[in-house]
Amino acid sequence: MIKFVLASLVGLLAIALPAQAQGTCLKGRELVNTLVSAANAIPGDPNKTKAYAIIYWKRATYEIYEDVNLLGVIKGCSYPKGNCGLPDDLSGTRFEQLVDYQDAVYAFRNGRATSEPRVPISAPFPDDSMLRWAEGVLGCTTSEPAPAVQQQAAPDPKWVGYDAARQAGGDQFYQWWRKNFEMRRTADAFELCRKFGSSSYECGLVAEWTYLNSGRNPYTGGTTQTFNGTYSDQDRGYNAGYEGTVPKPTYRPPSSNEPRCYDQGNGTEKCFYD
Repeated sequence: MIKFVLASLVGLLAIALPAQAQGTCLKGRELVNTLVSAANAIPGDPNKTKAYAIIYWKRATYEIYEDVNLLGVIKGCSYPKGNCGLPDDLSGTRFEQLVDYQDAVYAFRNGRATSEPRVPISAPFPDDSMLRWAEGVLGCTTSEPAPAVQQQAAPDPKWVGYDAARQAGGDQFYQWWRKNFEMRRTADAFELCRKFGSSSYECGLVAEWTYLNSGRNPYTGGTTQTFNGTYSDQDRGYNAGYEGTVPKPTYRPPSSNEPRCYDQGNGTEKCFYD
């Protein structure tokens, strides 16, 4: 029995995975640990060791070629003929490519070849007959159960037609807006103003809602202090009950030479010039 420690395997499939359903072949860390234990067991079960190695080839694909000792375990399927579910004639099998690669690696390491062999691209996993044999030995399957079909939640009636109206604009968006007076997110309102223009009817409909919910001017993208839109109470019924205060625009003195006059509260005014 060949003894070795497949240390490199732990790094290759070391990610811990959830416990497998009954009948599913091992994978991940559990497979690696079991394969290492089987390879070093005295006495061991050669067939199970080869079966675990074949399952690993299926799971790890090309990573199998990174450990020549592990390739040697699978190479044990060469004798006698027909072992591991293989045909008597190995010509054209993926198993033959694996064996040829291992031989070429040893030839290169021992100086009998000048160039390092390339991994056989056309042999990423074992032959189907080998895999069936390994599954039979271990009493498991590598086939993954079909994922459960997730039922999609019914759409929220409140937003039915929202995206279509937002894309179409015009009367279609107007009708939706007069019914709901709300956008799903403020980003949608800014996108509406970018798409149809800051002076568009569509942008005007959502401007105050955007202003009150984001603190930014939908026309310019600036802060609330740059917003100077005007709306009647009739047009903003969707915001009835809003008790917050809207910051007023920052006062900017006139740039002309006209006087600025202030009521003194006694019937007189006091005026200043810039």
